[in-house]
Amino acid sequence: MTAPAPPVDYRTTDISGIDVIHPLWNRMREHHRIRARTFRAFFESTTFDDRKAHFIRCAEAGDVRVDLACDPAAGRCVAYCVTSLSAERIGEIESLYVEEASRSQGIGTALIHRALAWLSESGSVENRVSVAEGNEEVLPFYRQFGFYPRRTVLEQVRESASSRPAGDTRSPGVACSIREMAAADWDEVRRIYLEGIATGNATFETEVPSWERWDTGHIRSCRLVAASGEGILGWAAASPNSSRPVYAGVAEVSVYVGREVQGQGVGSALLSALIAASEREGFWTLQAGIFPENEASLALHKRHGFHVVGRRERMGRMKDGRWRDVLLLERRSSRVGR
Repeated sequence: MTAPAPPVDYRTTDISGIDVIHPLWNRMREHHRIRARTFRAFFESTTFDDRKAHFIRCAEAGDVRVDLACDPAAGRCVAYCVTSLSAERIGEIESLYVEEASRSQGIGTALIHRALAWLSESGSVENRVSVAEGNEEVLPFYRQFGFYPRRTVLEQVRESASSRPAGDTRSPGVACSIREMAAADWDEVRRIYLEGIATGNATFETEVPSWERWDTGHIRSCRLVAASGEGILGWAAASPNSSRPVYAGVAEVSVYVGREVQGQGVGSALLSALIAASEREGFWTLQAGIFPENEASLALHKRHGFHVVGRRERMGRMKDGRWRDVLLLERRSSRVGR
């Protein structure tokens, strides 16, 4: 005799309660990462903060609803559905996930019914759902609700990630792995640092310090390199913000990518790994000082959850006598220091 399914409480929140889905979203990402044949690198590099930022933008432009299925006995959520409605009244099932132990109990069906009822009440003129490559097994589920493929969208990738082993942090544009920096890497790290200095938009520094000086000023567990068979492609590191104990969880980040591989995802892979390393070490806030003219660096940091908190005018003077403003960006961890 089959045991009855445990009771489930259905709740609804808006974008302000989006953080509650974080643990389940991480499982969903792993589900897609395992099944992806071509876009595995996308799921490896995308963070909850990236997705949360997307949901926030949807809410700002229209509306977002979060439906939750909760196990009252365990006191936790077992499934969720995030739905958006644009200003043009286009509805979309943004994200749906039911934990494995709670499947085949009608929970996913109930969540979709709730989402579609809300969209109908809100006057949607069209509803959509996107199915990730490798997850085509869910198509029959969505057909129950009248969703059918209308067109197939193809996206170009520079490198297939299908053969990558789990835990291999590599960018989609160039084959590399992220690992801790060693003293033996310094010559190549120094070369990339000099390339950044030469641009005039990366730092106030005019020369690279010695390894001993640099080593002393950076946190050993939070300095990484992107390595390939060709050598070091880029590096990222964190340094303490202050010697005062009250600021023990605050660090400043630096990311430098070799000139030949810029724009190929190396910086994103490095910054993502550096954020993870900093959180493992208990850092709750990361900050970065970036010249306003360095648009690529600003965009990179914003994609990883940093936001501009201020502009420091005429903060420093370049070797040629020019005064430069610096934008101060910060990222507050959603895991550490809560």
